[in-house]
Amino acid sequence: MLKQVYSIAITSRLITTGLAIVTYFFTGSYDSSGEIQLNTPAKHLLNVFLRWDALYFLHIAEKGYVYEQETAFFPVMPLLAKLLANTVFLPFQSTLGNRYTLLLSGVTVANVSFIFAAGALYKLTLTVLPKNKQLAYVSSIAFCLSPPAMFMSSFYTESLFALMSFTGMRWVIQKKYLKSALIWGIASALRSNAIVYSGFFFYELVWIPLINRKNFITGLLRSVIYTLITAGGFAVFQYYAYTEFCSLDRPWCTERLPLLYSFVQKEYWDVGFLSYYEIKQIPNFVLAAPIIALSIFGLKDYIQNDSIGFWTLDVKRNKHNDNGDYYSFRLSVFMYLWAILLLFATTNMHIQVIIRFFTSVPPFYWYVGNLWIKGFCEGKNTLMANIVLGYFAIYGLIGIVLFSSFLPPA
Repeated sequence: MLKQVYSIAITSRLITTGLAIVTYFFTGSYDSSGEIQLNTPAKHLLNVFLRWDALYFLHIAEKGYVYEQETAFFPVMPLLAKLLANTVFLPFQSTLGNRYTLLLSGVTVANVSFIFAAGALYKLTLTVLPKNKQLAYVSSIAFCLSPPAMFMSSFYTESLFALMSFTGMRWVIQKKYLKSALIWGIASALRSNAIVYSGFFFYELVWIPLINRKNFITGLLRSVIYTLITAGGFAVFQYYAYTEFCSLDRPWCTERLPLLYSFVQKEYWDVGFLSYYEIKQIPNFVLAAPIIALSIFGLKDYIQNDSIGFWTLDVKRNKHNDNGDYYSFRLSVFMYLWAILLLFATTNMHIQVIIRFFTSVPPFYWYVGNLWIKGFCEGKNTLMANIVLGYFAIYGLIGIVLFSSFLPPA
């Protein structure tokens, strides 16, 4: 089935990019500023991938961090694009030029990462639920049909971050904690929320021994070390930002903990607790509503199956009630991750970003996969399964067209 997952992932990327290129060829860009910046013909098809955040990543890959507001975009993706442009894609420099070669490199990283991320989700699911190949397969298909399709095929971080997230989670379940910490350490220099994954170490090395009345002190020390490694990428980048941009006239430099990241998010992007709760943002809340609703229903269904076991994280209690499906106790730590990220996204982020923010959250796809299995294979709640499938397909298609034309709310 893994080969089928890879085939579906490849097909989904070909359809996504193909539809985007066709759309761009006929409609062009509503905002052609990115193309002007590149100083190339407006109909150059690679321009279809140069939208919003991709403009920042491309500029960073080419020039480095020139302005402090650019530090909201972390360095791993631009560095990988630059590495690829100067090695594998070096022959393209003579025909495409440096900027377009960098753009092509970033798009390649995103699409290759997407394909392997689909496989990584399949393998993660089988690691958590070894006997449930059906859920592993269907949830991977759900990932391939992710609504923010075009974001995952452009010069964005979503696909690479999903790959690193799923891979690290699988290694944690396999008790390869150092490998998890290392890949998440890189991921934290890709997106800051990778630091949250350190909770897996405390669950595995502290909570489980504690429940089983075993020594957890060594596990606590190991968890702290692995957490420091996980946060290492983020910390190194913040140190770089401090040395590069900190000066006496910048207010964040005098803070007790001078984090440019926090300052930039608030100062330039207006990111803060409940700062997005304004009347004018109602359309964006409507846009995010399906993902929020699916998350609430998914968590509610899981918790209702064994509320005491969920709230106490009592591993011994739950082992006696494990059918190896969506309601397995083995998924409980992932559900906590889902709940924490849902709470954070709905209170501290630009709410519409949740649509692509959750592309690296496995239980979201497990829930969708579970709905589709029940609806299409078992004939239970078919209406809900069709609604979710319709949402994935329609939002994905509309999103591709809008993104290609440089129109919101892609």
